[in-house]
Amino acid sequence: MSYSFNDIAYFLEVVRQGHLGRAAESIGVTQPTISKALRRLEEAVGMPLLERSSHGTRLTGNGELFVESARRFHAQHVEMARVATEIRAQHQGLLRIGLTNSAGDTDAVRALADMVRSRPGLRIRLTIGKSDALNDEVEQGALDLAVVPSYPGANFSCTHARIGEDKVQVAARTRHPLFQRATVTLADLSAYPWILASRASAARRLVTEIFEREGVPPPQVALEADYTSGTAMGLLASTDLLALVPGSMLRGWAAQVAPLPVPQFAFQRTLVLLAQPRASWSPLMTTFRDLLLAGRS
Repeated sequence: MSYSFNDIAYFLEVVRQGHLGRAAESIGVTQPTISKALRRLEEAVGMPLLERSSHGTRLTGNGELFVESARRFHAQHVEMARVATEIRAQHQGLLRIGLTNSAGDTDAVRALADMVRSRPGLRIRLTIGKSDALNDEVEQGALDLAVVPSYPGANFSCTHARIGEDKVQVAARTRHPLFQRATVTLADLSAYPWILASRASAARRLVTEIFEREGVPPPQVALEADYTSGTAMGLLASTDLLALVPGSMLRGWAAQVAPLPVPQFAFQRTLVLLAQPRASWSPLMTTFRDLLLAGRS
């Protein structure tokens, strides 16, 4: 024997209100609709469940026996609907992500790929940009989350969670003249042109501060690039240019580009996940964060 969820819900509301009219008003349906639902339910049970009078309604003896089962039926149905909604939310919807690195071999890209494979209904809007710009977009609600590097002295207005670290070193092509030296100084580095981000970037400010702190003129910037892209790495591998390169990027170019042994330019940058300070985390956002953390464990 099957029961309608709506009929059970109407019955329980009548029990709560003790009156057909008040139950109909509470649910937002007509009183005849309530009466028909109760009639169907009582026919299915085979016994009267409610006594009706001019003063209202009250449970019959059989109704007293039935009402607890009806409440469990209703609660189970509501729970199933909630779980189904959560499952759909985890597999469908739009996730707006910001990254500073367009390279394919990163934890963020692997996390997104895992989500795409397991969630056919998922849509991703990917924005590649500078850390400061991505921070602003997250803060303004244009992005859900962003994965950005944080250099010493960097400040973000968004909530940021540490998801890992990446060693950054000054690098050059493997046949660069500087590899012939027993030691490499900042003055040696200053003599060659560099690939650097724009003046507003935290990485560029850090490079300038290191040279100025040692009393060495900052290097000439031959190529300004906000990202350590494949193009930038290709130029680094085929010229005498120098650049700050994260370890995650160096691994893919090990045969052509190598780090120079300069202690001042061997430091850790922190990878952080940016979110709005008062963000309401969707299941998709939570899954992306958890996959990032799992990839770093």
